[in-house]
Amino acid sequence: MNLEAMRAKVLKQSLCLLAIAILFGVASVAQGQEYVKRLRNPASVKGIIGGESHNSYVIRVQKGQTLTVQISWRQEHDKDLGDNHAEFWVGDLPDFDGNGLVKFGKESTDGRRWSGKVPKTGDYYVYVMAHPTAYYTLRVTIK
Repeated sequence: MNLEAMRAKVLKQSLCLLAIAILFGVASVAQGQEYVKRLRNPASVKGIIGGESHNSYVIRVQKGQTLTVQISWRQEHDKDLGDNHAEFWVGDLPDFDGNGLVKFGKESTDGRRWSGKVPKTGDYYVYVMAHPTAYYTLRVTIK
């Protein structure tokens, strides 16, 4: 086999591997795997979210510390959908399905603020949703 034929064969194999990698990447996205942004204390992040989507954040908290999460958003009005609304929930599992919703802490300010003393060291997840859409600011602190 000459050098040119070997190059063509290697190129063909490389393209085949690339196509397989792309297909697996698309399958991962289709299975709902998502990007989770790691936060450091204190954290203030801005984002936009809406529809059936959510943004995910994670922060490491030590047992006995108080985790506080606050959200605000730019108020907008859509004549067909009404006022927009943003919200969040805190969980201890990396799943958005709600099974990991923490059993401690208290909500205040009409759901715009949540605070709780953490019972065990670990990663805590904050999920942000909005309807129909919202430009939001999320503030997370640990004391």
